[in-house]
Amino acid sequence: MLKGMVLFDRLPVNHPAKDKVFGEVKRSLAGAAGEKRTAELLERELDLTEKAKIFRGVWLPYLDGFAQVDVLVMHTNFVCALEVKNMVGEFHFDSINFQFHRIIDGRVEGMRNPESQLHRAVKASEKFFGCKVHGTIVLSSRSGRVAVPPKLYPVIALDYLPFHIEKMPDPRLSLDVEDLVGLVRRSRGQYNGPDLLKKHKVARESLEVGVRCLGCGKQKMEWSRLRWRCNKCEKVSSNAHEFALQEYAVLFGEEITTEFAYTWLGVKDKYTLYRMLEKSTIKINNRGKRLIIARRELLIEYFQRIYS
Repeated sequence: MLKGMVLFDRLPVNHPAKDKVFGEVKRSLAGAAGEKRTAELLERELDLTEKAKIFRGVWLPYLDGFAQVDVLVMHTNFVCALEVKNMVGEFHFDSINFQFHRIIDGRVEGMRNPESQLHRAVKASEKFFGCKVHGTIVLSSRSGRVAVPPKLYPVIALDYLPFHIEKMPDPRLSLDVEDLVGLVRRSRGQYNGPDLLKKHKVARESLEVGVRCLGCGKQKMEWSRLRWRCNKCEKVSSNAHEFALQEYAVLFGEEITTEFAYTWLGVKDKYTLYRMLEKSTIKINNRGKRLIIARRELLIEYFQRIYS
């Protein structure tokens, strides 16, 4: 979702992929809201003898890529992957062809099958953790109704979910939850999410570059007298380039060449660039490359204001 927001913000106004990226961002926001409600409900009401660890938005290695788990619940006696759907309408699961559609306002809309998505998440989780993993589809909106249920996994309304999960513990199973948590955290460090530029056929050269003003939004800032200055709203900043570097890290990964850093930040003087990168990046063995120090909270704080 964060990657989609950055990409949308960096695409020119007339780029053919801009509307599609914005649509994905809106759907991701709705999904994230459902996942957040689900995790908060479980943190608040899940009644187990030992507290479970709950993670949102986990990507686990699977086959030649990665599989997404919306919400992962880990306990010493079970592991459960949740596929959370924040949708409205009447839902129909095709248990023969494993297709899915919903009916909303009399319209039939074909969509990705939540059961297939969950099955992929469960298989990836079982392979990654080396144990049996439960799977459940969660309806986080009260305006959704299942007309034809799926075949492989249960569909549970969010309000009932804690009671459903409380039936899962198997006393014969004894998992080291801290080991599982460590695996999840290492997995997060290995994967930067889907390659949205490749998905939407966006060339890196087509993105808008430069350091953006976080006061007025789109206006580029200029480096003058050791400060970034916005000619539109007159905002002044000494470290606005750190936000731009975090945008780069989300889109392309944390490794950046000094050659492209000139272009991305809109800086021409090598000594100025060196001073900027000295505080925000780390030197690595590859000559001409640096590693951006992750500070995703800068992006999260900004985009929460924009999309709230």
